[in-house]
Amino acid sequence: MLDMPFHVEIDGRQYRGRGLSLVRAGISGLIDPHAAESERIALFVFPFQGFVVALSIEVRLKDIDPSRGTAALEFLEPMGEHLPQLRHLMNAHIAGDLVTLGDTLSVRPAEGRKPGTGAVPGQRGLRRLGGTLILLVSTVALLGLVATKVHERVFTRTLAIPAVAGVEGQTLAATATGQIDFLNPDAKSGEVAFAIRANTGQTLSVVLPCDCQVQVMGVQPGSTVFAGDPILRLSTPDAAVALTGTALPEELLDLARAGAIDVTFADGREVSARLAPDGLGTAAPGQPVPFRLLPDAPLAADLTGQLAEVTLHRPTPDLLRPLFDRSTPDIKADAP
Repeated sequence: MLDMPFHVEIDGRQYRGRGLSLVRAGISGLIDPHAAESERIALFVFPFQGFVVALSIEVRLKDIDPSRGTAALEFLEPMGEHLPQLRHLMNAHIAGDLVTLGDTLSVRPAEGRKPGTGAVPGQRGLRRLGGTLILLVSTVALLGLVATKVHERVFTRTLAIPAVAGVEGQTLAATATGQIDFLNPDAKSGEVAFAIRANTGQTLSVVLPCDCQVQVMGVQPGSTVFAGDPILRLSTPDAAVALTGTALPEELLDLARAGAIDVTFADGREVSARLAPDGLGTAAPGQPVPFRLLPDAPLAADLTGQLAEVTLHRPTPDLLRPLFDRSTPDIKADAP
């Protein structure tokens, strides 16, 4: 057991060291006699000139003598990670050397430095200025990121159901629940455009009311439809492409009050839009409500039938507008 200065801290209580080896240590102090054979994590602290070295070692308390206030600490893992440092400290104490752990605590004497190796004042100033600029740029970037995330979380909302681009016009819907028995998208004005064999056994025919462009709304002969389902979309040759969709009841207020609306198609093209004056339809209580959006610029003809994500931007308070100021994106698709 080597007699060298150290103390041990266990469970917040400090004990004086009475001897140390590579496998055990002796301590003295106010020791709980019921702690015998218990395992603890002990912090061994070695004081030196201007610094201390602390090692955490798992120990078992043994040979507790309450009358003398002494005990022994048996190392649970003598070959643990603390071994190289502990052996270095003990060897340095035996040799009488100043303990240094590599370059961590060693300082090169001032007279040993080569002339011209230190930084000149101008270089130190440039380094300090560069560090300040980097800090400012990082701070501005962080503030911008935080502002963007706050804006996305508080002032934007994406509708749960995507919209679809389609030519504006009139919709011919199913007049009864049943099966499509006949479908003729090339019909002329006054001719039967489609017929439905209703569940009642009747066959109901719908006549095309005009000579106009006809778009089939995802049905074919034999398809089962319900009363009110869209069958054909009628439009004039010069009709524009608009956006239609349905909004959940909890989304209606944000849709009606939106300061700006962004629409993103599946192919990445974006367009800004607005809610049509008569753009909100009607629906049964609790059911999705149909809506219609008018793009701020003409949509390309090849967008017809494509799904699009609708993002609503709530009005930004005047106080926060300089932080969240955003320009409404223009359409990135080629006009027809």
